[in-house]
Amino acid sequence: MTTVHEWTGREAHALRLALRMSVRTFAQHLGVAPRTVAKWDQFGPATRPRPDTQAILDTALARGDSATQLRFETLLLELGQDVDRGLRVARVGPRASEYETWTDDLDRAVIALGRQSFSYAADLLNRWLTRYDPHALDDKGLYLFARSTTLLGDLQRDQGAVAGPLSARRSYLNARSIYSQIDIRRRVAQLDLSLAVVAEMSGLLDDAAMEYEALAVDDRLSPRDRARARLWVGTALSKNDKNDYAVRMMSTAIREFESLGEPEDWSVAHQKLALAHRGAGNLSEALRLIDLARATAVTDVPMQRVRLETAYGHILLSDRATVHDGLMILHRAAREASRHGLAHQLRSIKDIQREIRLPLPRRSGSSRVSVKQQGITDEQWQHARTLWNYHQMHHDLRRCDVAIGLGSHDLGVARAAVELYRAGWFPLLVFSGATSPTTAARFPRGEAVHYREHALGLGVPDEAILLEPSATNTGQNIGLSRQVLADAGIEPDSVLLISKPYMERRAYATARKVWPEVEVMCASEPLDLDDYVGSIGDPKLVIDMLVGDLQRVIEYPKLGYAIEQPVPGEVHDAYQALLRAGFDSRLLRP
Repeated sequence: MTTVHEWTGREAHALRLALRMSVRTFAQHLGVAPRTVAKWDQFGPATRPRPDTQAILDTALARGDSATQLRFETLLLELGQDVDRGLRVARVGPRASEYETWTDDLDRAVIALGRQSFSYAADLLNRWLTRYDPHALDDKGLYLFARSTTLLGDLQRDQGAVAGPLSARRSYLNARSIYSQIDIRRRVAQLDLSLAVVAEMSGLLDDAAMEYEALAVDDRLSPRDRARARLWVGTALSKNDKNDYAVRMMSTAIREFESLGEPEDWSVAHQKLALAHRGAGNLSEALRLIDLARATAVTDVPMQRVRLETAYGHILLSDRATVHDGLMILHRAAREASRHGLAHQLRSIKDIQREIRLPLPRRSGSSRVSVKQQGITDEQWQHARTLWNYHQMHHDLRRCDVAIGLGSHDLGVARAAVELYRAGWFPLLVFSGATSPTTAARFPRGEAVHYREHALGLGVPDEAILLEPSATNTGQNIGLSRQVLADAGIEPDSVLLISKPYMERRAYATARKVWPEVEVMCASEPLDLDDYVGSIGDPKLVIDMLVGDLQRVIEYPKLGYAIEQPVPGEVHDAYQALLRAGFDSRLLRP
């Protein structure tokens, strides 16, 4: 158990935090006034409790469990307290035979982590971390406990848990505290390096780069670790768009790995150097380096495969001629990252995917149809254009996790979905829709089935398409497609809705009501009103559909089917004018 020779406000503050108590609760726990606790927090080492209060604090610390005592020591370290001077620790260790078993389990945990067998590694580590109170261990036991805690931090880091109470940072700090107590300086420095990695993963790039630079010349570290620190200086700088200096640092690290005979590190360094050249706009050199990294990499480790594929895909995305290949490689890397539980890598891949913006392909329409021959005036046609423009969301498209093709009478939805898939906007497509009275003749086996057959005929692979054949309205299109994705183990963060051009707004408003958790974007076949009328062949019918969909945009929120959409005055006026002119065959009827 841990004892304090002399309490100051700093130790009292650390104990309050270790017990996870508020000022008032801690005061009640000790039987002192809240203002006394507040004074300890405020003045720290400049104030000392009275002798009787020192004894109360001793008792409170002694009654704390092992987790509380470890938190207390770690917090003192973070607050600047020299633990070796300020604390006296008495420990009694387990038998030597148990140490041997513990050591064997740590070796097995290292292998399991290398294979990303996180569950098995966690079992091996936690069987020892939960068995012993570190305050009851001798130096050998403390070393094993700190090593176990370090590996737990590695596990949490690889799974993407880098901040918070159950995170790599907390585990590394706990391990660092123990190594400091038993005075193993090399291990303390290695944990400083791991903490810098966590800072980089948390987005603190400048802080991480400064720490890496200091560790790159730290004699406590081995030559290999110092070279890795120099490489990671370049990584942090490259992520912060300081690519020229990053290239120099990484090139130096590569020479050091070569002289040290570290081929695996040498290969990883070329991968990172390739990304720095990509950031600097030197794509030819980036491709040369990533090809070298891929040819020499150790690819039997899932983590390294995912990192290498992510880097390769990112570089390919920088050239318009290879964008589609890059997106497919990133999709493959994302699937492997998801399969192995590499959450941080998966987030990085999705961030890269969301950065991609490609032009939407343009398709010309069919032959023009004369609206005057249909008895439609110029004014009515202008009103129709106003509604047409309002119905489209005009979203600036970004890469999405999945797309949903909303079934209807219009095969243009399937055509647009194929074009968007080919352009790399999404890796997976759901076609949704049953048969309705207006589509039974054209799509007798169901809208989704015919859409899928059309997409397959245009070269979309079967594994990229899921089918939802039961929906009979837009809400069901989205809700049932969500269930189809869930059944396939897919929980997207972003969804691209592909619909008829004049249905984008209603689809968007419905999705925001039915599936509010995801980011929703809308797209349709890029036709203007004249082209769309030419593809349908009936101007009156098209205007009737524009009017009918606007009525639904207005009325469906009142029924709980969609979120409300603002309707500008000119749109409302055009709608009323077309209603008065008799364009009402597609209205909802009471």
